[in-house]
Amino acid sequence: MPRYFLELAYDGTPYRGWQRQAEAASVQAEVERALQLRLHLPKVNAVGCGRTDTGVHASSYFLHFDTQAPITDHDRFVLGMNAVLPASIAAKQLHAVADDAHARFSAREREYTYLVHRQKDPFLHLRSYLLHVELDVQAMNAACTLLLGKRDFSCFQRTGSDNRTAICEVRQAEWAATQAGYRFTITADRYLRNMVRAIVGTCIRIGRGHWQAAYMAEVLASGQRGMAGKSAPACGLYLSRIHYPFIPAQQP
Repeated sequence: MPRYFLELAYDGTPYRGWQRQAEAASVQAEVERALQLRLHLPKVNAVGCGRTDTGVHASSYFLHFDTQAPITDHDRFVLGMNAVLPASIAAKQLHAVADDAHARFSAREREYTYLVHRQKDPFLHLRSYLLHVELDVQAMNAACTLLLGKRDFSCFQRTGSDNRTAICEVRQAEWAATQAGYRFTITADRYLRNMVRAIVGTCIRIGRGHWQAAYMAEVLASGQRGMAGKSAPACGLYLSRIHYPFIPAQQP
């Protein structure tokens, strides 16, 4: 059966995350419904590149699905998907891939972006974190240098998580000032549940002057979630890029 990767973007506000759930709206359920309509099949299983939590967004999210016949016109298929998807989800590109390509396990790197704005803005409501105070970007970036490399990130994972390993390789972690406020970008080979929001919350405490940048090393060494800062709200978090060796780099 031919296999395809479909790239999406979505506003996570109306959904209880990507994962299909029995009694809650999910991105996966909406996408599978649209695929069934577009492919004229009674059931289509959309396998996502990973879970996103309630209220988390994606500007680039990949899934794979199998069909009974090849899709000859990719652009037309994307247009057809957008005609039946809700306004909060958009199909971007379709890629034919090898039969063993997997949206989750074939990914080599994932990038998340976190947005903070300082002034109330109705157009950023639930799409960025409103934080009125000024942050020390230099201090936050000094702390972020301590995150780089391959190490145990147990201190940033959700309490009660059952991951087989807490080892991740962080390749980039950087804050930048923007016109609206601040933007955090992090890339890694994998992530633990709640990891990015916990890192952001810790950085914000450092940026507000409550902790020194060097405290990040103590947090990492402790392995204890209670040493890190409170998780930042979901509304500011975006899955923004995924790297696969067989798909051309996505345009910003």
